[in-house]
Amino acid sequence: MILLLTGCINPNGMPFTALNNKEERQNQYVKALHFYLSQTRYPIVFTENSGTDISILFQKDIESGRMEYITFMGNQEKERGKGYGECEIIKYALECSKLIRNTPDRRIVKITGRLIIRNINVILRFHRTIFPKNTVFFNINSELNFSDSRLIIAPTGFYYAFQNNGKDINDSAGYYFEHALLDTMKSEKNYHYSPFFIIPQIEGSSGSTGFTYEEVPHSLRFFVRYFKLAISQRYRFKKLYH
Repeated sequence: MILLLTGCINPNGMPFTALNNKEERQNQYVKALHFYLSQTRYPIVFTENSGTDISILFQKDIESGRMEYITFMGNQEKERGKGYGECEIIKYALECSKLIRNTPDRRIVKITGRLIIRNINVILRFHRTIFPKNTVFFNINSELNFSDSRLIIAPTGFYYAFQNNGKDINDSAGYYFEHALLDTMKSEKNYHYSPFFIIPQIEGSSGSTGFTYEEVPHSLRFFVRYFKLAISQRYRFKKLYH
């Protein structure tokens, strides 16, 4: 597996973005990168679309081959919003990352780069062991009409397919990254959808709303109910679309 962390250190007035402070955003990216570098053993591709280079902070990891730092000037169509910008980041990573190009059959774990998934190792170990390689993981709401794009686990080929819908992302028109992700999953018959059977423990804040994610303690009864709901959702999605 490869961790693909998407980043925009300087949104420079990006619409629909609550957190625009460059220094605060940079600190959050640095904190998240240090977490994944210290707490996981997976190769990391950090791809950033505002042309901001802080690679000197990670020189040792870059030189060792553990981490790849890619930055470019994206967001040339700001009116389309940050979702379109993130789609561009994924496309750029697919085209330019040596780590991804050299291992085309690996699963890519796309994480919104300012967020820390505290239980990422448990999530990856469980889902990699139980499910076949052509399974795509992300969460969807109960109505099956909107997805959660903060954490996605999918084969490389799925991200290439996603670009077909990604080109239509336009936050101003109400077609978000999350819609494009879900539409890709509905149309790609070579891949199987699954929600996460382990709840991601997310630390950080939403770039769109500024909402702070906090880990909420749950009872064993809650986890059993969640597991049953995940099984049900997986079945419902398969029945409707595959």
